[in-house]
Amino acid sequence: MDIKVSEEVPKEYLTEVQNILSNKEFLSLDNYSHHHKTSRLMHSINVSYLSWLMARKFHCDEKAAARAGLLHDFCPYDFAEKTPTGELQAFYHPKAAAKNSFRTFQINDREHTAILTHMFPLGPVPRNREAWIISLADKICAVTEFCCVAIALARNNRMVVVKTTA
Repeated sequence: MDIKVSEEVPKEYLTEVQNILSNKEFLSLDNYSHHHKTSRLMHSINVSYLSWLMARKFHCDEKAAARAGLLHDFCPYDFAEKTPTGELQAFYHPKAAAKNSFRTFQINDREHTAILTHMFPLGPVPRNREAWIISLADKICAVTEFCCVAIALARNNRMVVVKTTA
């Protein structure tokens, strides 16, 4: 599996997230549907790009916003399955995503907080500006994707997942 990137996608954004977008375990998120007809991978890409744009606009940490947006749902399993702790998925998956993200990408404290709090108001209150941005971008993308409207990098095929045959 690979990602085809349009010339319209800013190089500055890609520089911040390239190591994540080339990780096989992360790319496996394309195997899980999310918000109706969107894959969890494309949802994460959308949240990441929208978060990066907002962070630039509000003079926040663009790299932390882009990376945390990409990793906020880094849980390569079916959300329809029961969680190991018995918690509802809305409460469990932010912790699982933060753990997976730290293990695989050595995220910093700002990114960790943003991932853990992205489900606000169902979970903890975001404690930094990037965390608030991720939480807002996640909701904007979820609503838009649920309505089957392409947003962020899904729009006009600016970023497309290409499945390779082995």
